[in-house]
Amino acid sequence: MFKGKVVAFALMLLMATSAFAGDVDDCYSNAGVSCVGMKISICPAGDFEYIRTACGGAADYIWVEARDASNLPIQGIPWTDYWLNSCDAAKSFCLCSQPVVADSLTGINGRTTFSGRVAGGGCSLTAGIWWAIQGKVIKAKPCPNPNPLCIAIIVKGPDMTGAGGLPDCKNDLSDIIPFAATFNKSLGAAGYNACADFNDDNTVNLSDFALMGTHYQHRCF
Repeated sequence: MFKGKVVAFALMLLMATSAFAGDVDDCYSNAGVSCVGMKISICPAGDFEYIRTACGGAADYIWVEARDASNLPIQGIPWTDYWLNSCDAAKSFCLCSQPVVADSLTGINGRTTFSGRVAGGGCSLTAGIWWAIQGKVIKAKPCPNPNPLCIAIIVKGPDMTGAGGLPDCKNDLSDIIPFAATFNKSLGAAGYNACADFNDDNTVNLSDFALMGTHYQHRCF
């Protein structure tokens, strides 16, 4: 009896979601952050920094607004229909199958937020990140515009390198090598690599090494 109720509830949720969700327009849809200077440390296991603490507080978030071709908000988009990556193709992230999960379905205003963790690897310091809803990358404004909307977010992670020099969703020995090359170096010094400064104090030191060790051998589940 209980199993039947669970199945019925799941079907009702699916039908409700399908009834509200529409076709996303990449021009009218939008995204942004709740604070200036957002910095996020990520791990393939999805167990590093919360977005909600990425500006030094406890209630920070990334917001996304889904709209259709008539510029109307789309309600009911599922939690996992999102993707992100670096706006610098040379700094592309390695992302797990569901790298981000929304805090809720999109509401009647087409909005949802992200305050959890990101499951992936890589580092992007200056170009920002783009965001996609249901496979459609949100475009820069005004539209039409072929370029993605680049949100000012700094992303770092212990998965610093892999095959071809890009992250491979594994925190392993290949990542220790570039970390060791910048160890005990500070901002302005030759060889300083901000990608290894996980705690954002402008120095790669034992604190960062401890974080590297905490996430060593982590990979996508």
